[in-house]
This record gives sequence, structure tokens and C-alpha cells, in this order.
Amino acid sequence: MHPKQQATSCLAMAVIVGTLLAACDSGPSESEFVAACLNEGRQGANKAMSRAMGIDRDKFCKCGASQAKASLSPNGYRLMVYEMQGKRQEIASLQSKMTDAAKMDLMKAGFEVLGKCVAGG
Repeated sequence: MHPKQQATSCLAMAVIVGTLLAACDSGPSESEFVAACLNEGRQGANKAMSRAMGIDRDKFCKCGASQAKASLSPNGYRLMVYEMQGKRQEIASLQSKMTDAAKMDLMKAGFEVLGKCVAGG
């Protein structure tokens, strides 16, 4: 194969692989979860509640990220991050695709994550 054809072939393969990886997106990363959680914890009632309960927000958010990733569906995890980020349009879009049972399961899983992480992970 000619070097120019080989370079074009490699570029095409890179584009295809990049497209496939983007299509397999499993949602926000744990670092995005932690950042959203920490930011949410700096605001009003969340800040006061964390302080009053003696919650180490950094540990809490890291625990929450790993617990949520392990126990929620990719859409549930994504929804939790969107809620912490205040992304109302994205939240509404995801919720519109969920059944009532899926919403209840997500709420239960969220409370389980909260309980485990408030207790110290």
C-alpha cells in the first residue's frame, strides 16, 4: 500500500473508532459526578446540612460517584449528575423516557447511595 493511502486508511479507521466510542457513551465520568456533587454541596441548604451533619463532602462525593456508578443504570447515573448540575432540560428529556417503575427504582437506589455514603461509605 502506498504511504499516502496507508495514512488515509489509518485516519479513516481513527474516525470510525472515535465515532463508535462516542456512540457507546455510558454517561458522565466519576470525576464529573464528584465535581457536580462538590459544587452542589457548596450551595445554601446543602452546605448547611453537610456542616450540621459533619459530612466530609469530598469523601461523600467520591463514595457517591462509585456507589451510584455501581448501582444505577447509565441513564440513572446520568440523571443524578444532571440533577446536581441543575440541567433541567436534560432531566426532563431523560425522565420522559422512563416508566414510573424505573423512576421509583432510581429514587430507591439514590436513597441507598445516600445512606451508604453518609454513613461513611
